[in-house]
Amino acid sequence: MFFQGIYEAYQESQALVESCIGMPHSMSCFATLAASVLLAPQILAASVSAVPAQTFLGIGGSGAWWPYDLYNFPEPARQNLSALLFSQDGLGLSNYRWNIGGGGVNVSNPVRAPETFYVSPGVYDWSADAQGIYFLKQSAAHGVPSLTAFVNSAPASMTSGGASCNGSFVNGTGLEYGTYLADVIAHWRDEGLLIKYISPMNEPDNNFGPSPCGQEGMEVDANQRAEVVNGLYAALDAKGLASTVGILADESSSLSRASSEYSTWLPEVIDKVAALVHHTYDFPSDASYLSYVNSTKSLYPSKDTWMSEICCSLGEANGTGRGWSGGYDPTITNALMFSGMVFQSFVLAGEPRYDFWTLVSNGIGCAPLDDPTCATSANPDGWNDGLIFYDSDYATNGNYELYLTKHFFTYKHFANFVKPGSQRHAITGPGATQTMMAVSTPETYAVIAMNPNTTDTTLTLTFPVTKLRASSAVRTSAEEDFVGIEPAVGSGVSWTLELKAMSLTTYLFERR
Repeated sequence: MFFQGIYEAYQESQALVESCIGMPHSMSCFATLAASVLLAPQILAASVSAVPAQTFLGIGGSGAWWPYDLYNFPEPARQNLSALLFSQDGLGLSNYRWNIGGGGVNVSNPVRAPETFYVSPGVYDWSADAQGIYFLKQSAAHGVPSLTAFVNSAPASMTSGGASCNGSFVNGTGLEYGTYLADVIAHWRDEGLLIKYISPMNEPDNNFGPSPCGQEGMEVDANQRAEVVNGLYAALDAKGLASTVGILADESSSLSRASSEYSTWLPEVIDKVAALVHHTYDFPSDASYLSYVNSTKSLYPSKDTWMSEICCSLGEANGTGRGWSGGYDPTITNALMFSGMVFQSFVLAGEPRYDFWTLVSNGIGCAPLDDPTCATSANPDGWNDGLIFYDSDYATNGNYELYLTKHFFTYKHFANFVKPGSQRHAITGPGATQTMMAVSTPETYAVIAMNPNTTDTTLTLTFPVTKLRASSAVRTSAEEDFVGIEPAVGSGVSWTLELKAMSLTTYLFERR
């Protein structure tokens, strides 16, 4: 039917050309013809490389700070949320970042003040942070393969200001701080929560003051970061965990900040760091991202870079206008903009792992019970810091509804099909764009492709293998939420994929 539509549009255009010739207002007629040609579906051609470009470690996001609220929801709602995040019928996340709380001393927002296990050196209250542990256990129960612990602030007694924010790491306390973190990791691993990575300083370039603060934060100056890594590594090693739990660093808030400070601390501890993990709150251009990746790989070729946090931008589907800002936009336009950033990290930068920020948020910016269009309409008062939203007034109005944005469904394309061990194959040729990629396993190919334009596109794709069967396809658009559509059409090495305007589509193929 799609190609029949193209043919019919062609016939109509030919008829219009003939009718325009000799008409008194032929220029106006030809202008109408030109407009019809511009709106016709584009047909592009590209090829899938036989050689893998990278091996993926997965897709994830962070469990901060929503567990404080969601733990208060009825158990069926908590189970529903866990399934939405961790089951393959939901997002199917393969990474989950659990926040080790610092106790929230001098933090004004209780949601962003997670409890700490720390009582005194070697003494812990393992009943603390029941909220965070509940969802950490849920992630493990659903089989999420990669669990990461990350820290915004050390316990208050270990910081320069004696609080959970507006202070800094104290020189000479690296082993004490590392021992505390290693004790936490060892305890929960013994409980069956097999944490694979630990990040001891999330955004160390900011203490999030002044006090009282909106969230936890501990500044770790660049010349202190080697001590933090050394202390943590020594503590993990003492427990026999140094080869089992990898240290991630340094999670600076921007690529430019990270790269400018690596030389201060990284050479001393390069062999003790599992990966160089960064955020992208500078919303880098392609050129800036490539510059960061290329310079980092040239200096530290044994270490991968990972993207571990981003949120909070308005902007267009093609990426224009993005940058740190408030504003809630649950529409396909903003969801495609964020999808473009996932493609930027995977396709342009070749990074193996991608994590969104907080996954769940109360920053909806309006009252869902008062306005039936609240959750689905943009407003200037909320934040694009989650994929799932809930009513911040749930405790008083009893609204335990979970609101899924278009971001949830577009992120599901990546989380469902970019699994640890799967491989990206470059898509090249005149029809290739940065917002498409082929993901392979020994059994399947998945082609994830975004069309951020206002016209439909047809992609003819050549594969490096002949024995393929088009099995299914799913699409997210303004009208569709991960909805099944007709599989690709073709045979052998050549297949045709329809890419609807303003959509993200995944086509699945079985290796026969």
